[in-house]
Amino acid sequence: MSLDPLQRRLEQSFEAEKLSRFIRECDDIETLRETALSLLQQLGQMKVASSWMATRASESENAKLKMLAELIKQRSANPQAETEE
Repeated sequence: MSLDPLQRRLEQSFEAEKLSRFIRECDDIETLRETALSLLQQLGQMKVASSWMATRASESENAKLKMLAELIKQRSANPQAETEE
């Protein structure tokens, strides 16, 4: 299993190939138009979801850093607590 988070998984590769074949072989412009609009909508939803997840991850990381800073501040204000532990 690859550690590269941007590498496609096997099922994603199969899905992409399936859609590629469908688009190449489709002769009906209306069907292609509907497919393109559907894929555009899915892309928009994925972008919104990715943005939301990045924001939540950033907020979580910031909360952890604030807690660490508070802990460091408390320990530096009370250095005897470290030697008693």
